[in-house]
Amino acid sequence: MAEHALGQNEPPSHHGGLENLDEEHSYWIDPIEGSLPADLRGTFFRNGPGRQRIGDTQYGHWFDGDGMLCAFTFRDGRVHFKNAYVRTPKYVAETEAQAIKYRGFGTQVPGGFLANLGKMPANPANTNTVYHAGKLLALNEGGHPWEVNPGDLSTVGDYDFNGALGKSQVFSAHGRTHPRTGDYINFGAGMAGMTLKGPQPCLNVYRINPQGHLFKKAQIPLANFPFAHDFVITDKYAIFFIGSIVFDGMAGVMLGNKTISDVVKYDPDINMHIYVVDLDTMAVVKQFETGHGAMIHFGNAFERGDELVIDGMHQTGFEANATLTNVFNPDSRFNGGFYMRYTLNMVDGSMREERVTETECEFPTFNTALTGSPSTVCYTACSIDNGANGFFNAIQRVDFDGQCEVVTLPPGHYGSEPLFAAGTGSQQEDDGYLLEVVYDGYAHKSELQIYRADNISELVCRLPLQHHIPHQFHGFFTPEVFA
Repeated sequence: MAEHALGQNEPPSHHGGLENLDEEHSYWIDPIEGSLPADLRGTFFRNGPGRQRIGDTQYGHWFDGDGMLCAFTFRDGRVHFKNAYVRTPKYVAETEAQAIKYRGFGTQVPGGFLANLGKMPANPANTNTVYHAGKLLALNEGGHPWEVNPGDLSTVGDYDFNGALGKSQVFSAHGRTHPRTGDYINFGAGMAGMTLKGPQPCLNVYRINPQGHLFKKAQIPLANFPFAHDFVITDKYAIFFIGSIVFDGMAGVMLGNKTISDVVKYDPDINMHIYVVDLDTMAVVKQFETGHGAMIHFGNAFERGDELVIDGMHQTGFEANATLTNVFNPDSRFNGGFYMRYTLNMVDGSMREERVTETECEFPTFNTALTGSPSTVCYTACSIDNGANGFFNAIQRVDFDGQCEVVTLPPGHYGSEPLFAAGTGSQQEDDGYLLEVVYDGYAHKSELQIYRADNISELVCRLPLQHHIPHQFHGFFTPEVFA
């Protein structure tokens, strides 16, 4: 672990939570502090970069760290933990060489432009996971999903839905499962061919049935190549917010002179465009336009009469990219956005925007059984000024009317995406638990904290790990327990 200097009485920074966890573990968590809920059974999966260095070299961007899955399994009144890296070609080659062998979002292969000429960034499979049609997939929008065995987290391999996902088609880290049909909806940025003005950017939209068959595809032509990370669905529609963060200068990337991180920018002259796609026809049925801005992550969305109601995290800049290119900079700060609600009228084309809370926040989650249906509760990670807010250090529960309950971690402790897990047999939207992985900068260890979802001030139990977990991105909970 690298040393990070502390001033007198200063709490430790978040940087220790970015150090590598090179070892893979499998053990029962013992002891547990507090009472493990008897009605919590299933598996909590998480994904994120497990290392930010290879050998003595730091990767050039947080997005380039190799994907490491974690699984917390709740069964028989106990909790089992395991973690494993996804064995992508990048991970295997760089682990063996202990050196950078693949380009990344912000990482170049040593050797100048000739060593990078024509090479696209590798897929580190490091952003999210989904379990659908009996497959556990590790996701990163830089390529195909990677299939992983849900029992032991061993890597199965690149997954292309039996050839339906083209070789050059990428698959977003954020899909949505449609509760009524069981279909899984996802997308990926791409090119739809050439025009007189050059390559035509687009979104490729995919629909996968409960048996795992990718049976529908569509393309949405766009004016700019977008930084599109997430979207929402309602019962009838998929809604995409294409914002002011764009990639400008991909020719330099292909020539090996620049990384993708070098050419991503926030352009206030580009307004945010909203595309509403009919899920049955996969056609754009309505478009809206608002001022400049960007939506990185979304909460839920639903239909209300002629209106669509959409919650998400809004930003007016992308200064965070500078932090992500040098995560060990002692002055780095991981920024959040602000909780916004958009109401779109599908008849007259009008649109309303309102800020729901004033707290800086990110990583919104909710009870996904209500995906696309009216819901009243959302949970987010927050950044609170407590003297140590370089990384997310609080969680909040936000009711639909904007009432908030915030729980702030002690200085020197840093949180992550809070994940809702329903209790066995639950009937109410918030009848369950909030799962929060917390990094303790003093001990350089992590633990899983479990809160009551209907009263997040109630910390039910803590499950201390034997080591730290590097700060991760996203996860999900399934009531299934895998052998």
